[in-house]
Amino acid sequence: MTVEKVYDLIAKTSLELGYNTDGETMAALAKIFANDLQTDKRLKRLSFADVEMAFRLGVRYSKEQQFLNITTFYRWCFVMKKRIDEAIYAVECQNQNPNEIEYYPKNLLK
Repeated sequence: MTVEKVYDLIAKTSLELGYNTDGETMAALAKIFANDLQTDKRLKRLSFADVEMAFRLGVRYSKEQQFLNITTFYRWCFVMKKRIDEAIYAVECQNQNPNEIEYYPKNLLK
């Protein structure tokens, strides 16, 4: 994941939350979070599409106060990771149809 893609995602999120965040702050957040996405073992397996969906759902459905910071990004990604893990469990352990399970990773479809 490139810093530019993460910067665009943070800029879009800033607009969606109604914040007027300066470019310097967004650039710093993008650099830090892009590095985290590539190095943190807990986030490494998420695709960029998963991260985008995490941000989208986080902005729209999070009941907590939303801030434009790394802690919020992690929280949204962990919630998305849990959704994906639950979808994998439903398919692999409960023999549900992967095409009917939301958030089941497309790369695992046979």
